[in-house]
Amino acid sequence: MMRANTTVIERLFRPAPDRRLGERLVQEGHITEQQLRQALEVQGRTHGLLGQILVDLGFVSAPTVGRLMAKNFGVEYVDLMEVRPDPSAVHLVPESVIRAMQVLPLRCVGDTIEVAMIDPLNVAAIDTIHQHTNLRVVPYLTMAAELQRAINDQFDAHTRASEALQQLESEDNEQSGLSHAELVAASEAPIVRLVDSIIESALALRASDIHFEPHEGGLRVRFRVDGTLLDQTDIPRSQRAPLTARLKVLCLMDITENRRPQDGRMTYNEHGRIYDIRASSVPTVFGEKIVLRILDKSSVMVPLGKLGFQGDQQRRFEGLIRQPHGMVIVVGPTGSGKSTTLYASLNLLNDSTRNIMTLEDPVEYHVQGINQVQVNPRIGLTFASGLRAFVRQDPDVILVGEIRDEETADMAVQASLTGHLVLSTLHTNSAVGTVARLTNLGVNPFLIAQSLLGVCSQRLVARICNHCAVEYQPAPDVLESVGLHPDEARGITFRRGTGCRTCHGRGYLGRIGLYEVLTVNEEIRLLIMRGASEEEIQAAAERNGMMSLRDCAAAAVKAGITTPEEMGRVVLAKGG
Repeated sequence: MMRANTTVIERLFRPAPDRRLGERLVQEGHITEQQLRQALEVQGRTHGLLGQILVDLGFVSAPTVGRLMAKNFGVEYVDLMEVRPDPSAVHLVPESVIRAMQVLPLRCVGDTIEVAMIDPLNVAAIDTIHQHTNLRVVPYLTMAAELQRAINDQFDAHTRASEALQQLESEDNEQSGLSHAELVAASEAPIVRLVDSIIESALALRASDIHFEPHEGGLRVRFRVDGTLLDQTDIPRSQRAPLTARLKVLCLMDITENRRPQDGRMTYNEHGRIYDIRASSVPTVFGEKIVLRILDKSSVMVPLGKLGFQGDQQRRFEGLIRQPHGMVIVVGPTGSGKSTTLYASLNLLNDSTRNIMTLEDPVEYHVQGINQVQVNPRIGLTFASGLRAFVRQDPDVILVGEIRDEETADMAVQASLTGHLVLSTLHTNSAVGTVARLTNLGVNPFLIAQSLLGVCSQRLVARICNHCAVEYQPAPDVLESVGLHPDEARGITFRRGTGCRTCHGRGYLGRIGLYEVLTVNEEIRLLIMRGASEEEIQAAAERNGMMSLRDCAAAAVKAGITTPEEMGRVVLAKGG
């Protein structure tokens, strides 16, 4: 790594960096005008850094943005995916300072210490590092996501969790007769560190859920990462009660109640990045099982074009949600990305000419320019009663978080028939299964046919990590299990990840959507009215150009986005 030629003082007193970063990226051909507009819209809602937003949206690589920003700052760029910090330099600065200041020492050279920073002009951070090391600081610019990943690699949260457990076990506690509140008070500091370590470890792995599962010997902790549950650690039985109590206190749940299910939520701030966390507890034979669902506010700002639509699926779906009235339903199991698709739709429609209102349970993400309402059954504000109020508010677009019962279904249908565009979700296995589900809820097939514009069914499949991807040949039985016949498999270059630092050894990094978009045309409308079977409707939809979930998954395999094994885990060989 080369040392910077200019001094810190010279850099500190230079003019502020060029604020037209987006325009320069467009001029140099790295991004398009449309991509810049999308990124600026996200920046207006999240107030994040434009460069990082462009990277998060996948429009440009981190090194491309980083090198351009570094040039503006008058420093050098360091790619932390390629450069490993020297542990002896890292240990000169306390972890608390590194995380608080968002810096990472790289190496010491003579009387200087080279430091990766998001903001190389952060005088306070530079001064703090100098005080701790008594060395002259040479700042390098890096991108936020790469810096956070490198910090987490240096200070492994799993190790800190083990250290917190050792400290807890070494304490002489005789607390078996105490209440949960007293347990928390007695072991507050180590329990706080333990819970924080688990949550930070989950965030580092980009987990969507944290499972705390009691068993006879203690408490098992598992993370759901890219759709798969992974074992993390086991908490001793002696610490099960205080840890459970700590979680319930954080999530504003009743710690004295352990016989009935409870719901709660909290906000977690990881060095300036805000996460909403929803909690659910249920009693089991060995104690309360708690699941934390992690909601990253930035993930909802994904544009439709980045969700994973294949072929003309995006055009079909956009055609549905741009209709002035009718009902569009997104279906799939829990955790399949339905909320992300709906919010991407709202972001596309969100302008000053439309009155958009949402009825949600809970309101997961706050979006500027949209009127969002939280369902509260305790005061009589249900999906159905909220819908009745909404139609008197002159809405153009109504989002109903979920159609759960006959009353809500009837109100949604009536709203869509009286000049409103209604977006909602259902729990069904396929697009055509939506018709049967609405019928089971008591909606007349004639009304379904008249109101339903279309259905989007979806799943999430893990992406192959591009940093460690290699070519390979899957076993014949694997190909057969997902319906890829030898003739179809011939000519496909199959890829898989071998596991690396970037993907934490899993071979997958992130997820992408698989979709089937059912457009209700006249033929399908007649089939619905006469009560045709799902097979008949599916055949008609495919004749009219609908790509099935299975075909969408196969296309992702052929494109090298995912593996046949992951396709088999997520989508059945026939139909999904």
